[in-house]
Amino acid sequence: MIIWGALMLSKEELCGIIDALGALTQDEIYHITKELSLLKGSVPPAMPSIKELCAESEKEHHIVAVSAEEITGAEENKKNPASQVSGEVKDDILLYYISGPNAFPEVPFELSEVIDILELQKRDVNLSSVAARLSKNLHRRIKNLEDKIEVVSSAKVHEKDLENLELRYSDILNQYYDYTFWLSDDMPGLEDEIRELSLRIESLKSAQGI
Repeated sequence: MIIWGALMLSKEELCGIIDALGALTQDEIYHITKELSLLKGSVPPAMPSIKELCAESEKEHHIVAVSAEEITGAEENKKNPASQVSGEVKDDILLYYISGPNAFPEVPFELSEVIDILELQKRDVNLSSVAARLSKNLHRRIKNLEDKIEVVSSAKVHEKDLENLELRYSDILNQYYDYTFWLSDDMPGLEDEIRELSLRIESLKSAQGI
């Protein structure tokens, strides 16, 4: 949460800002929140605060990072000041944020005025493309855990190893549920892989008398 004097920007309001405009870079979020704070008569937030809020929100799946290839309208907002800076770049890819599976958007009252001031246009997100990438990433995580199970099962098993496997499995399962609830028609084929992971971990535990 970002504190603007006596006012605060919550993760829900961050989701509301992003949801209203489809997809935004960190720089655009910064400029929008700056204009919002000026309209509210508050102190503008610092960029590190925006980055921290985005990082926390992404970790909790309130928002999801996507590339320009997964949205349309990435060029539409070039004329406004909010889009004239670099944004967050990861592996040479400019990242945009969209509302994620755990988003509960709350739109700030002054946002429509800020949209007019900055002359922003809403972008469309190709959720099928996003789902394909997320599915691929989740499949890779499943494969990595399968390889780890193989390593653990081929040596002396310690209780801490099993705890680590279960924690990683739980994280994968939670991510899968979040994504399938959000993109139910676009992430097929992972359920059987995750079920097999569970069976292998349970088999390993049984072999150790746990």
